[in-house]
Amino acid sequence: MAKLETDRLVLRPFTPANAEAMYRNWESDPEVMRFMGIEACKSMDEIHDRISNWMNYFNELGDSAWSVFVIELKSDGEVIGAIDFAETNREARSAEIGYRIGKAWWGKGYITEALKAVISYCFGVVGLNRLWANYDPRNPASGKVMLKAGMLYEGTARQCKIRGGELVDRIYYAILKEDWDIQNEVAHYNSLPCEHNGFVNVPTM
Repeated sequence: MAKLETDRLVLRPFTPANAEAMYRNWESDPEVMRFMGIEACKSMDEIHDRISNWMNYFNELGDSAWSVFVIELKSDGEVIGAIDFAETNREARSAEIGYRIGKAWWGKGYITEALKAVISYCFGVVGLNRLWANYDPRNPASGKVMLKAGMLYEGTARQCKIRGGELVDRIYYAILKEDWDIQNEVAHYNSLPCEHNGFVNVPTM
Protein backbone atom coordinates (compact mmCIF):
# COMPACT_ATOMS: atom_id res chain seq x y z
CA MET A 1 0.00 0.00 0.00
CA ALA A 2 1.25 3.45 -0.91
CA LYS A 3 1.50 6.62 1.13
CA LEU A 4 -0.37 9.49 -0.52
CA GLU A 5 -0.03 13.21 0.13
CA THR A 6 -2.25 16.20 -0.60
CA ASP A 7 -1.86 19.86 0.28
CA ARG A 8 -3.09 19.33 3.85
CA LEU A 9 -3.13 15.57 4.40
CA VAL A 10 -1.07 12.42 4.53
CA LEU A 11 -2.89 9.18 3.67
CA ARG A 12 -0.87 6.28 5.00
CA PRO A 13 -1.59 2.58 5.52
CA PHE A 14 -3.66 1.78 8.58
CA THR A 15 -1.91 -0.03 11.44
CA PRO A 16 -3.19 -1.29 14.81
CA ALA A 17 -1.24 1.57 16.41
CA ASN A 18 -3.96 3.88 15.08
CA ALA A 19 -6.60 2.22 17.28
CA GLU A 20 -6.53 4.89 20.00
CA ALA A 21 -7.00 7.79 17.56
CA MET A 22 -9.68 5.79 15.76
CA TYR A 23 -11.60 5.35 19.01
CA ARG A 24 -11.07 8.90 20.22
CA ASN A 25 -11.87 10.76 17.01
CA TRP A 26 -14.69 8.90 15.28
CA GLU A 27 -15.55 5.27 16.12
CA SER A 28 -16.87 6.15 19.60
CA ASP A 29 -19.06 9.01 18.34
CA PRO A 30 -22.70 7.98 17.69
CA GLU A 31 -23.22 11.03 15.47
CA VAL A 32 -20.39 9.94 13.18
CA MET A 33 -21.35 6.27 13.11
CA ARG A 34 -25.15 6.56 12.79
CA PHE A 35 -25.11 6.31 8.98
CA MET A 36 -22.34 3.68 8.79
CA GLY A 37 -24.66 0.81 9.68
CA ILE A 38 -22.74 -0.07 12.87
CA GLU A 39 -22.95 1.19 16.43
CA ALA A 40 -20.37 3.45 18.03
CA CYS A 41 -17.74 1.59 20.05
CA LYS A 42 -17.95 1.87 23.83
CA SER A 43 -14.48 0.61 24.72
CA MET A 44 -11.01 -0.06 23.32
CA ASP A 45 -11.80 -3.79 23.42
CA GLU A 46 -14.62 -3.17 20.97
CA ILE A 47 -12.26 -1.14 18.79
CA HIS A 48 -9.75 -4.00 18.66
CA ASP A 49 -12.52 -6.45 17.74
CA ARG A 50 -13.73 -4.10 15.02
CA ILE A 51 -10.22 -3.69 13.63
CA SER A 52 -9.77 -7.47 13.59
CA ASN A 53 -13.04 -8.00 11.70
CA TRP A 54 -12.21 -5.12 9.36
CA MET A 55 -8.77 -6.48 8.47
CA ASN A 56 -10.09 -10.03 8.11
CA TYR A 57 -12.54 -8.75 5.51
CA PHE A 58 -9.78 -7.15 3.46
CA ASN A 59 -7.42 -10.10 3.85
CA GLU A 60 -10.13 -12.41 2.53
CA LEU A 61 -10.04 -10.43 -0.71
CA GLY A 62 -6.79 -12.22 -1.49
CA ASP A 63 -4.92 -10.70 -4.41
CA SER A 64 -7.75 -8.29 -5.26
CA ALA A 65 -6.83 -4.60 -5.21
CA TRP A 66 -7.52 -2.95 -1.85
CA SER A 67 -6.06 -0.42 0.55
CA VAL A 68 -6.98 1.02 3.95
CA PHE A 69 -5.60 4.48 4.71
CA VAL A 70 -5.76 6.65 7.80
CA ILE A 71 -6.20 10.36 7.14
CA GLU A 72 -3.54 12.36 8.97
CA LEU A 73 -3.25 16.15 9.20
CA LYS A 74 0.07 17.53 8.02
CA SER A 75 -0.29 20.43 10.44
CA ASP A 76 -0.18 18.44 13.68
CA GLY A 77 -0.07 14.73 12.79
CA GLU A 78 -3.55 14.03 14.19
CA VAL A 79 -5.32 11.02 12.67
CA ILE A 80 -8.81 12.32 11.88
CA GLY A 81 -10.43 9.60 9.77
CA ALA A 82 -10.03 6.67 7.41
CA ILE A 83 -10.66 5.93 3.76
CA ASP A 84 -10.48 2.60 1.94
CA PHE A 85 -11.23 0.91 -1.34
CA ALA A 86 -11.81 -2.76 -2.16
CA GLU A 87 -12.09 -4.36 -5.57
CA THR A 88 -15.56 -5.84 -5.92
CA ASN A 89 -15.32 -7.13 -9.50
CA ARG A 90 -11.92 -8.24 -10.83
CA GLU A 91 -13.08 -8.71 -14.42
CA ALA A 92 -14.63 -5.22 -14.61
CA ARG A 93 -11.79 -3.69 -12.50
CA SER A 94 -14.42 -2.12 -10.24
CA ALA A 95 -13.98 -1.16 -6.58
CA GLU A 96 -16.03 0.32 -3.76
CA ILE A 97 -14.76 3.33 -1.79
CA GLY A 98 -15.73 4.12 1.81
CA TYR A 99 -14.69 6.86 4.22
CA ARG A 100 -15.35 8.39 7.64
CA ILE A 101 -14.02 11.39 9.53
CA GLY A 102 -14.30 12.79 13.04
CA LYS A 103 -17.00 15.38 13.69
CA ALA A 104 -14.45 18.01 14.73
CA TRP A 105 -13.20 18.07 11.13
CA TRP A 106 -16.52 18.11 9.27
CA GLY A 107 -17.13 20.86 6.74
CA LYS A 108 -13.44 21.61 6.10
CA GLY A 109 -13.05 19.75 2.80
CA TYR A 110 -10.71 17.09 4.19
CA ILE A 111 -12.72 14.10 2.99
CA THR A 112 -13.11 15.54 -0.50
CA GLU A 113 -9.35 16.11 -0.61
CA ALA A 114 -8.68 12.55 0.54
CA LEU A 115 -11.23 11.04 -1.85
CA LYS A 116 -9.72 12.84 -4.84
CA ALA A 117 -6.28 11.52 -3.89
CA VAL A 118 -7.52 7.93 -3.62
CA ILE A 119 -9.40 8.18 -6.91
CA SER A 120 -6.22 9.39 -8.62
CA TYR A 121 -4.26 6.55 -7.03
CA CYS A 122 -6.81 3.92 -8.09
CA PHE A 123 -6.91 5.07 -11.72
CA GLY A 124 -3.36 6.31 -12.19
CA VAL A 125 -1.44 3.62 -10.29
CA VAL A 126 -3.60 0.61 -9.41
CA GLY A 127 -5.22 0.40 -12.85
CA LEU A 128 -8.87 0.22 -11.84
CA ASN A 129 -11.58 1.27 -14.28
CA ARG A 130 -14.60 2.02 -12.06
CA LEU A 131 -15.00 3.31 -8.52
CA TRP A 132 -18.34 3.46 -6.75
CA ALA A 133 -19.74 4.52 -3.39
CA ASN A 134 -23.11 4.87 -1.71
CA TYR A 135 -24.62 6.84 1.14
CA ASP A 136 -27.75 7.16 3.26
CA PRO A 137 -30.00 9.95 1.89
CA ARG A 138 -30.35 11.26 5.44
CA ASN A 139 -26.66 12.14 5.21
CA PRO A 140 -26.56 14.47 2.16
CA ALA A 141 -23.12 15.84 3.12
CA SER A 142 -21.60 12.51 2.06
CA GLY A 143 -23.22 12.84 -1.37
CA LYS A 144 -21.76 16.34 -1.74
CA VAL A 145 -18.31 14.91 -1.07
CA MET A 146 -18.74 12.37 -3.89
CA LEU A 147 -19.98 15.06 -6.27
CA LYS A 148 -17.11 17.42 -5.47
CA ALA A 149 -14.64 14.59 -6.05
CA GLY A 150 -15.98 14.11 -9.59
CA MET A 151 -18.25 11.13 -9.03
CA LEU A 152 -21.58 10.99 -10.87
CA TYR A 153 -25.04 10.02 -9.63
CA GLU A 154 -26.09 6.57 -10.88
CA GLY A 155 -29.29 5.83 -9.01
CA THR A 156 -31.12 5.13 -5.76
CA ALA A 157 -31.66 1.66 -4.37
CA ARG A 158 -34.94 2.00 -2.49
CA GLN A 159 -35.41 0.36 0.92
CA CYS A 160 -32.41 -1.90 0.37
CA LYS A 161 -30.89 -1.77 3.89
CA ILE A 162 -32.05 -2.03 7.49
CA ARG A 163 -30.83 0.82 9.72
CA GLY A 164 -32.11 1.13 13.27
CA GLY A 165 -34.88 -1.34 12.56
CA GLU A 166 -36.23 0.51 9.52
CA LEU A 167 -35.83 0.13 5.79
CA VAL A 168 -33.70 2.85 4.22
CA ASP A 169 -32.57 3.84 0.75
CA ARG A 170 -28.98 4.02 -0.51
CA ILE A 171 -27.85 6.53 -3.14
CA TYR A 172 -25.11 5.43 -5.53
CA TYR A 173 -22.37 7.47 -7.18
CA ALA A 174 -19.53 6.29 -9.41
CA ILE A 175 -16.67 7.48 -11.58
CA LEU A 176 -15.02 5.76 -14.53
CA LYS A 177 -11.41 6.04 -15.63
CA GLU A 178 -12.60 7.85 -18.78
CA ASP A 179 -14.56 10.37 -16.66
CA TRP A 180 -11.43 11.03 -14.61
CA ASP A 181 -9.31 11.49 -17.75
CA ILE A 182 -11.76 14.05 -19.15
CA GLN A 183 -11.95 15.93 -15.86
CA ASN A 184 -8.15 16.13 -15.70
CA GLU A 185 -7.94 17.37 -19.28
CA VAL A 186 -10.55 20.07 -18.63
CA ALA A 187 -8.76 21.10 -15.42
CA HIS A 188 -5.47 21.34 -17.31
CA TYR A 189 -6.88 23.63 -19.99
CA ASN A 190 -8.70 25.72 -17.41
CA SER A 191 -5.41 26.24 -15.60
CA LEU A 192 -3.61 27.63 -18.64
CA PRO A 193 -3.02 31.40 -18.74
CA CYS A 194 -5.51 33.16 -21.00
CA GLU A 195 -5.50 36.76 -22.10
CA HIS A 196 -8.66 38.35 -23.51
CA ASN A 197 -8.16 41.34 -25.82
CA GLY A 198 -11.63 42.09 -27.06
CA PHE A 199 -14.21 40.02 -28.92
CA VAL A 200 -13.62 37.12 -31.28
CA ASN A 201 -15.63 36.80 -34.49
CA VAL A 202 -16.44 33.12 -34.13
CA PRO A 203 -17.58 32.32 -37.72
CA THR A 204 -14.34 33.71 -39.18
CA MET A 205 -11.88 32.93 -36.39
